[in-house]
Amino acid sequence: MKGLQGKLNLSQGIIVPCDGRSGGLALLWKEGTNVEFKSCSHSHIDVVVHEGEGRKPWRATGFYGYPDTGMRHTSWKLLEALRNQCDLPWIVFGDFNEITHADKKIGWLEWDFRQMEGFRDCLYECGLIDLGFMGPRFTRCNGRGGEQRTLVRLDRMVANEEWLEIYPEAKVYHRSMSTSDHCLLALWLQKRKPSRPIKKRFFFEAMWTRDERCREVIEAAWDPLNGNPEELFQDRLKHCQVQLLNWNRRVFGNVNRELKLKQRRLQQLENLNQFHETAEEIKAVKKEINENLLREEIMWNQRSRALWIKSGDRNTKFFHATANQRRRKNRIEGLKDADGRWKDEPEDVEKIALTYFSTIFSTDHPADFEASLSAVNRRVSNEMNDILLREFKEDEVWSALKQMHPHKIPRSGQYVSHLLS
Repeated sequence: MKGLQGKLNLSQGIIVPCDGRSGGLALLWKEGTNVEFKSCSHSHIDVVVHEGEGRKPWRATGFYGYPDTGMRHTSWKLLEALRNQCDLPWIVFGDFNEITHADKKIGWLEWDFRQMEGFRDCLYECGLIDLGFMGPRFTRCNGRGGEQRTLVRLDRMVANEEWLEIYPEAKVYHRSMSTSDHCLLALWLQKRKPSRPIKKRFFFEAMWTRDERCREVIEAAWDPLNGNPEELFQDRLKHCQVQLLNWNRRVFGNVNRELKLKQRRLQQLENLNQFHETAEEIKAVKKEINENLLREEIMWNQRSRALWIKSGDRNTKFFHATANQRRRKNRIEGLKDADGRWKDEPEDVEKIALTYFSTIFSTDHPADFEASLSAVNRRVSNEMNDILLREFKEDEVWSALKQMHPHKIPRSGQYVSHLLS
């Protein structure tokens, strides 16, 4: 690609960068959009987008990586220099002429590992996170045939955490083009609202266990002496779930809101500038703030699933970024039906999923299994089967519970280990 053209069409909520053949860079936007030009070079165009009163401005950079691999490091130095020029929410889009990992390319010659590592290091230093995509896996084809045919993902959109907080539902689409060997990249800033509310599943918060009242709520909800001794295990779990949710709304409260209130109160007390009168209250408020900070960190650590790092070092921003990245990665925007047609309406997606699993878990009632079973070697001996059929012992249950990660117990049973401990 010799150039890059970009289009900011904020009235429709999209940014569309695409390749050109002019040998330069161009950035176009719709009339009426308030775009402030900042800087440009043969490899970038940098602007600030103002969306109106009450909306935080954000920064958009169209970028073109140096095509010569020997000069690729200059592109990363430029990107890092741009990072140091502004602290606004930031999105970067274009043809970087580089990939992050070997699986972003198929065909012909292998990609140099050091080149990929340099690109990854640059994105890390700039705090830029890949937005992912929907559509074709690769954005560029060299147009050759046979063994020399190469498909590679050179074009991408990346943004920092501040930008992603403004547009958490942003989604990138790869669009094939007949006039270019590159895909067009379209960014939708706002997600279409679902036609019906989505019911959230119950989520046991690990931070609840820092409050002694959590155990009291669980014991009161679970104790058969306070209810029906014949109550089923599943019903007890459901009862605990309801009581915990009620307690959380009524007593425990919103961690982020409480943190902001305490911080505002601390600022008020400090501004009073009273040497003795407010000393004890300031000390108490600081203690409450530190507790809320720890709760917030535990909450985002739990959502991030980052099992290799522990809470306690104020890693909240890292956990928050990891959780948001995981949420974007796991989000199902649509599915293809049995005829290969793309469906993204919630009702259609639900129907496709139900049909698929109903089909694979149903049977046509075959009568003769002997031909199939005869080809399967027996792996479980009679002695092994006897061990598997034994009743569980209490020490075995405790051993299994203690081997589980505290945040990895499935579904509503997440609070069982806390109850038993």
